[in-house]
Amino acid sequence: MVKPSLKTTSFKHHPVYVQKALHVDGPFYGPKPLYQRAEVIPGGDCEDATDWASDDATWDVTTPGGPRVGTSSLLMDQNGAASSDGSIYLRLDGPIDLSWAKFVGFWYKGKDTAETYATDNIYFYIFTKYGNYAYANRARSIAPIATYTTETTAVWRYAEIDIGDLDIATGYEGDKLDEVWGIGFCSHALTDGQTMRIDQIEFYTVGTDLGPARGLIMSAPLKDGIHAQRGYGLRWEPNSGRIDKSTVTTEYAFAGICTGNPTRTRLSQDVPATPTTTIWVVDASLLREGNASINDDDNALEEDLVITAVNRIEKKVTLETAPSSSFTVAGNAYICMRGDEEGNTRVDFIVNGIVNVKAAGVVNQGWGAKCSAAGGPSFTVVEVVAGEEGKTIGKCMDTCADKEDFAIALLTDAETA
Repeated sequence: MVKPSLKTTSFKHHPVYVQKALHVDGPFYGPKPLYQRAEVIPGGDCEDATDWASDDATWDVTTPGGPRVGTSSLLMDQNGAASSDGSIYLRLDGPIDLSWAKFVGFWYKGKDTAETYATDNIYFYIFTKYGNYAYANRARSIAPIATYTTETTAVWRYAEIDIGDLDIATGYEGDKLDEVWGIGFCSHALTDGQTMRIDQIEFYTVGTDLGPARGLIMSAPLKDGIHAQRGYGLRWEPNSGRIDKSTVTTEYAFAGICTGNPTRTRLSQDVPATPTTTIWVVDASLLREGNASINDDDNALEEDLVITAVNRIEKKVTLETAPSSSFTVAGNAYICMRGDEEGNTRVDFIVNGIVNVKAAGVVNQGWGAKCSAAGGPSFTVVEVVAGEEGKTIGKCMDTCADKEDFAIALLTDAETA
């Protein structure tokens, strides 16, 4: 038997000329080998009040019971009228590298009365410089809780923050997240007696609008003209193998919950008050000619567009017609491709694993979960009722109140049948 030999050529000391290159327009569809990293930073479990400190005597921090995760939660309590902004902060023993993270999130819950928190009452911040840990020394900050009104009783909700949305402090020295010294919360114009519970502060790489996506993520082409974003409930379109928005009433083809549109990119310049057909984006390489969608951060504005040209060098996009509204960088406006006839526009979604959703009614642990709202972020579910087992999408992992965010285990069709 003749032993085969492999002939090789070394280009170590010779120039190499590439005459042809292959560009794959249709990327990999199917299971995605993602590293879905999610980490609770030291002290971020909110189990021990001694991990935290306050720079304002009127804004206290304790860790009593009543947790969402573990045995305790962080309780921020306003004792007396707020004469100035106060900071409650977690100072780490040494800096940690969080440059890998795309999102940070946490559970939050107001008082057990019908109380309203304004959008700017509480800020979350990150600081990257050793020393003064007050809010003024922040590197990045955001008001993540938005307007919060408790229901008849306070309910747990989840705040997912896209780290790219945080404002960078003007003139602050060192805003990179490869050396983070701590995090904190800042109060603004709180009234005496207002409290807010915080639990399980976690940094992660793949989000669903209501927290980390823990499980199998797939990629598949979008149905023509469909736009999807994080948190949307998705279904398989019959016979085509493409992805459509959830329709609730026919959820035998439920696919999963959206974790992102890979063509999404932010605007780098505002669309002016009198819009034009030229816009600038952060990463034009994600876009191409065809149907697109432009949105703002809270989905209050959404318009269909047609891209006629993409300049990837100048990061400039030309539109067939100008948007009818202005979109701003401060509003975290973005543009993404919609589904097309060629199936080149895809969407990523979690198929099997643990995700947070919003309850559309009281649910108990172990109940089957079914869809109760079509499409849309902050996907909602309600318990299954008799005779509708085929519409279940998973199992409720917690007992919770109406409108409360809670975890479900997404299951395959075979497991829910």
